Amino acid sequence: EMYPLNMSSSGALCYKKCLLLTAGEYPIRTSPWTCCQTHPCSVHNQKHDAGFCSGFDVAGSLASGGNDGACPHTPGACLQNEELYLGTCYKKCSIMNPLFPVRMGPGTCCKSHAGVSCLIPGTGTGMTSSDFNVGGGAGDNDDSTPSDPHQPMESLTESA
Repeated sequence: EMYPLNMSSSGALCYKKCLLLTAGEYPIRTSPWTCCQTHPCSVHNQKHDAGFCSGFDVAGSLASGGNDGACPHTPGACLQNEELYLGTCYKKCSIMNPLFPVRMGPGTCCKSHAGVSCLIPGTGTGMTSSDFNVGGGAGDNDDSTPSDPHQPMESLTESA
């Protein structure tokens, strides 16, 4: 199966299952922003929660390295030591620098989810370095683990 246990598809992207998002009340995904109670789905038995990478428009936490607010992504998963950021897998900030565990950009890690304030130089709330713009395989001398940022890997979610 191309989607981890906590995910489903809608179009070409993977989303967190409606069953999990709605505590089982609306288990059927009908769009990136809607979940339905039972078939046939209509406006009378659907619930919507629109947002950009929020509400029902989120990826499951297993494939996104534990990041519950991750955006939906193409099929596959990141390595266990990676996090998903805007559809790309990067080595976790929390591993590279525990003082700045929150990824806010390809090369930026922050102390917290403080928003854009961590992107302002001199505040001490964020750190930007090309050293953060790497995949989970960086430095492990293993050709099967990408050292560069990459798309989620289907090989990590397919069953044998």
